[in-house]
Amino acid sequence: MKKIVVVLLCGVFCTLVLADQSNLLRNPSFEDGILGQADRAIYWTMHEPDDHGDTYGSATREDWRSYDGLYIMAIRGLWANAGDYGGCWQEADAEPGTKYRASGWFWADPEWRAELQEMKLEFWSAGYEDLLMTKSTGIRRIGPEWRRYEVEARAPEGADKVRLVIHAEGIGYNGALQFDHLVLADVEHFVEPEAWPIDLMIDILDEE
Repeated sequence: MKKIVVVLLCGVFCTLVLADQSNLLRNPSFEDGILGQADRAIYWTMHEPDDHGDTYGSATREDWRSYDGLYIMAIRGLWANAGDYGGCWQEADAEPGTKYRASGWFWADPEWRAELQEMKLEFWSAGYEDLLMTKSTGIRRIGPEWRRYEVEARAPEGADKVRLVIHAEGIGYNGALQFDHLVLADVEHFVEPEAWPIDLMIDILDEE
């Protein structure tokens, strides 16, 4: 008879559950696609199932490589015949005065080029009447290895929605900018996964 004893240090399971809940993005690693449209991700496509996210231009869901899971989002070069720009966005409810952080892991082919590529936070008023504030970080010195980028901003007075946007324009012919494992969170209530103290011990005992 084989007995498998798994010992988890206190708090690991609860930490994983709470961290998942604290990420305001839905389908943050693009794992869930749209039935019949494998190149589109749920919650990152308008009206699939709501109007709080979209993908545009040359950006598509792909399974070329990944940082987390099986899928990524990629902004493809002119070879895709989908224009010289692309990106995606998703939004969540915002609380004025709260500091938000957006982060993600990025990878680019060596031949990829773009005049502008950035990750940004946008804060919108109720009814999308006004774009109250934008804070961005350039995705610079990116190459064929996964690299993490982040941007932080405090929601201004009157903010009703906080939106994470990843955008590139003036793109060249070759390659693609790829990204995965996105996070949008209230800074005070989120711990980055890399900092989680997880210790798992597996002891396998064989008994006749």
